[in-house]
Amino acid sequence: MTTAPRDFTRKRERLTFRIDDDLFEATPALPGEVLVEFAKRFSDIDTVALDQKLDVVKDALGLVLLPDSHALFAKRFSDLENPIEYEQASEVMSWLMEVYGRRPTQPSSPSSTGQPSPASGTSSTDAAQPQVSIPATFQPTASST
Repeated sequence: MTTAPRDFTRKRERLTFRIDDDLFEATPALPGEVLVEFAKRFSDIDTVALDQKLDVVKDALGLVLLPDSHALFAKRFSDLENPIEYEQASEVMSWLMEVYGRRPTQPSSPSSTGQPSPASGTSSTDAAQPQVSIPATFQPTASST
């Protein structure tokens, strides 16, 4: 008996984002080595001198943006009339790291939000809710006692 091979194919969709009136496109998936390099450059951003931060951002985005998008991004990075601000570029990089890493950029909170969890079926506020065993429409009368 033969079994079908395990299929690890992934559906890859276009990865786009907008800044003002321009639409940019990044590669839908990163090869392993490029992902590691992108992550390394992204994590190194806080350790480089201020005058080198811009180069790190441009280099990192050059790894993931498709050629036309990268050229437009680089042009707008120095365009006084239609600029992309450094903070916007940092937000884009953070978002891309989240997308490529398939994990949130911020750790999840260990504390409860107070909302019931479908998995557990309980919440921290369950004890405060009254338990009613008599239908709300029931009205005792003198003859029912």
